[in-house]
Amino acid sequence: MSAPLHVKFRRELKVVVGNSLRYFSPKLSNEIIDSFEIKSILVIRINYRIGNMLFTTPLIQQLQTNFPNAKIDVLIGAPFTKNLFTGFKNVENIYDFPRALLKHPVALFKYVRQLRAKKYDVVLNLNGNSSSDRLATLLAKSTYKVAFCNDTTFTPVNRCVKREDLEINHEALKPLELMKIFDISPDYNLKLSIALSEKELERGREELFKLLGKKSNGKVFAIFRNARFDKLIDDEYWQELVQSLQKIDKRIIFIDILSPDVPVKLSNEVVAYSQKDLRKLAAFMANLDAFICGDTGPMHLASASGVPTIALFKTTAPTLYGTLKDRDISLEIKDISVQEVAVKILKHLML
Repeated sequence: MSAPLHVKFRRELKVVVGNSLRYFSPKLSNEIIDSFEIKSILVIRINYRIGNMLFTTPLIQQLQTNFPNAKIDVLIGAPFTKNLFTGFKNVENIYDFPRALLKHPVALFKYVRQLRAKKYDVVLNLNGNSSSDRLATLLAKSTYKVAFCNDTTFTPVNRCVKREDLEINHEALKPLELMKIFDISPDYNLKLSIALSEKELERGREELFKLLGKKSNGKVFAIFRNARFDKLIDDEYWQELVQSLQKIDKRIIFIDILSPDVPVKLSNEVVAYSQKDLRKLAAFMANLDAFICGDTGPMHLASASGVPTIALFKTTAPTLYGTLKDRDISLEIKDISVQEVAVKILKHLML
């Protein structure tokens, strides 16, 4: 199933509006910003998907490394993703922008006033194609405002970085190139992370033992069956994959991670688990032996937690959205059998 008509219309409208406003963009400069000036940073990425939020974390990690005394604020979309950033010691404030604000002018006015109450040394706009990000960048107070150079749409910044590292295709690594505006080389070895604490990981272990008890002595794999639109993999495939993996290795215990869109477990062969809190879910996943899912937000959450993550790509490109860590693997499944996928998974995990 492709994207709904209203989603396609919204995308086209953004392009038209952006093209119309580009003539009002300020004159841009690529002049280096003195890093010693930077004590406060606002990172803007207003988006409502878990994966896109996690794609900001490599940049936040490098900002922490290169500006250890700076305070970082983050402006995001969905409130439920705020705690993805609470583990980073330099992150001070996390502001969300619920879609419902647009329907409430008084609340929106208070929100804008809050945004403008603080002046930053630098604002980093991670997605110059987003109308929400551009508007927030325009409204924020800052000495410097930085985005990637863009000749096709309105860009309310006074510094821009021209993308030169074109061999870097992954959406989580592209924002790192913004570090060049400070004359700092991007660290493309960084991966997704939410900086889970030892206390959180211990609670995740306790949750797993509570769920499985003595069964936790086996190899514990989790699956997540939900995904958006044509990235969704049907239950028949998941059932065959579970059976194929257990046929090869009888030690494997499967946990089916449920969600509001997938409220019923796959079969009696699996154990059901659900958790709305993303940090608690990540801490739980970190204690598994493997996590298998399609191209979806929890895939990136799993990778950020540190569990070996197997991503099954049905239509989208792993080069742009795949897993990044050495213990992860992204498999394109449309041209290989379920049995072959099972073998590749266990070979990768060395089981």
